[in-house]
Amino acid sequence: MLNIAQETDTSSLTSRFRGIRGAKGANSRKFSIRSSVYCLLIAIFAGCLSVVSHAAPPKITAAKPVPRAIMKLERDYVTNLDGREHPLNVGSVVTLQMSSGKIYPDLEVAQVERGSKPNTFKQITFKPVKGVPPKIAPAAMRQIRTPDNIYDVVIDPASKSYLLIDQKLRDEVAARRLESKRNRLWEEPKPEEVAEAKTFYEDLMQKAQADNPQSRFHKVETQYFVFYTDMPPAQVAGYIANLDKMYDQLCVLFSIPVGTNIWVGKCPVIVFTNPNSFHSFEAKHMDTSDTQGIAGLSHQWSDGRVITICGRGDDPVFFAVVLVHETAHGFLHRIRSTSRIPSWMNEGVSEWIASVVVPQSSHIANRMTGAMPQIRSTGSLGGLLSADAGIDGWQYGVAATMTQFLVSTDANAYRGLITAIKEGYTWQEALELTYGITPEQLVSAYGRQLGLNNLQP
Repeated sequence: MLNIAQETDTSSLTSRFRGIRGAKGANSRKFSIRSSVYCLLIAIFAGCLSVVSHAAPPKITAAKPVPRAIMKLERDYVTNLDGREHPLNVGSVVTLQMSSGKIYPDLEVAQVERGSKPNTFKQITFKPVKGVPPKIAPAAMRQIRTPDNIYDVVIDPASKSYLLIDQKLRDEVAARRLESKRNRLWEEPKPEEVAEAKTFYEDLMQKAQADNPQSRFHKVETQYFVFYTDMPPAQVAGYIANLDKMYDQLCVLFSIPVGTNIWVGKCPVIVFTNPNSFHSFEAKHMDTSDTQGIAGLSHQWSDGRVITICGRGDDPVFFAVVLVHETAHGFLHRIRSTSRIPSWMNEGVSEWIASVVVPQSSHIANRMTGAMPQIRSTGSLGGLLSADAGIDGWQYGVAATMTQFLVSTDANAYRGLITAIKEGYTWQEALELTYGITPEQLVSAYGRQLGLNNLQP
């Protein structure tokens, strides 16, 4: 949630993006093969990364698609291509999903060029089919599917060849780990679940209109969102475009195939022109009584439902930031499993994506301007990484720029970091499995970028 304030008011801006709250039973709220470990240790021990010499927070930039490289945590799921049964046997019929989202069904494997290391391959040749190239570069492949399994295609940088990750095996292992922590993997929503969610969302929309008879609400739908508001229709298009851009950028960041719908149906967004209507609606229908100073909320449920509810207010740029930030929380809720990522990552990603999608906002720079005196005077991040209930207002810019630091160091590792947490690892375990460092080493590297030696968590 975000405080209603002018972008230039740094004291107000750093006050209220708290944890996710809401209704009862809900949680509201060029490819380089360098090792990410090498990159970060250079920052820690040598201080010679170009970004470090700048002694300034990293500039927020969009994530770019990068090839998926095999990570330590995925080694146990590599498919044995030397066995009798595997999807690349000559004569096997598979469905190929490309990174672009394009799908080629019923392709027959004609030949496989193996790599130099066990279980690797360099090229797959398929039996000629009209409209399908016989040879498709593995770098362009996202998944190979059989009737009973899905295999992710990843690069093995050491051999410059490719591996298949057995997704069924990975899901089985992750499910057991998550069950021990009372979490579970998300499943593909059933039609009746989508219908029930749609009924629930539409009931809330009807209540919004009934509570505000003086206003005229209208609905706009996109591929992934239902936007319901009493804003003038001419003002809606830009905000909807921001939501679509947010969705696409997060799919790039987390290597989610193009065209994938992560929601239960579509994600509803209710926006009130008058913030007072937002406050009243939250108190009356979402059991959220304390919303003063809050501009928006993401509500999330354990069955996968999510909804974003906001009050527009008078500052269109600030509202655009709030809208993207809160909806990003819902996106993170729907990735992989019910397991929650720590507050500093959750808020960091949400702040980061809001800055990417709404570049005209200076909210990250303002937050960092307010945070730097605190960081310099204490020599620490104020327990940012250990905050469970929610981070402090001044820490939001830190969380966002740390997200940028990790993404720009190794975007593939960042995808793995969030995925590992969603598969039941602690975030500390996930950090070691993906970046090969401890939390203390992360903070040290980040501190050097700010021009601060010996920065403490």
